[in-house]
Amino acid sequence: MRAFWVSERLVFGSAICSWQDVRRLHEMGLTHVINLRSSRRYRNKLRSFHRLWLPFPDDKEARPIWFYRDALRFYERAIETDSSKVHVMCHRGICRSASLAYFLLRASGFTRTRATNAILHVRPSAIICRAYRESGEEFLARKKPSTGKHRK
Repeated sequence: MRAFWVSERLVFGSAICSWQDVRRLHEMGLTHVINLRSSRRYRNKLRSFHRLWLPFPDDKEARPIWFYRDALRFYERAIETDSSKVHVMCHRGICRSASLAYFLLRASGFTRTRATNAILHVRPSAIICRAYRESGEEFLARKKPSTGKHRK
């Protein structure tokens, strides 16, 4: 399992596959997981975290509005508690998790450039998929203005 910090409270990376991965994430202070894997394999490893399962294949197609709404709602609720930290995971931690981390950074007030640089600085091989990025940006453009509860 690989984990890449893009902010004080947000990590993206690969799948949690072993109890050693679970212990390592707990030692890092992670409390919440957004699981983007379609597979139910290893789901029992996630039970010690607050979790959201958004199963999508890495098909490079735009995500529906509810996908971003649910991800953002989960993230915003998580960071209401000062000690919470969120891990976004997919299979290898290259595309889906990096793209959703980009979206969450953008929703938290990062500019496009700053969000992209935060992702690529910690994982140069990451891919912020165009379709995922554009559908996330479209959601943010339609979303009502924030109440200012986001923390970076």
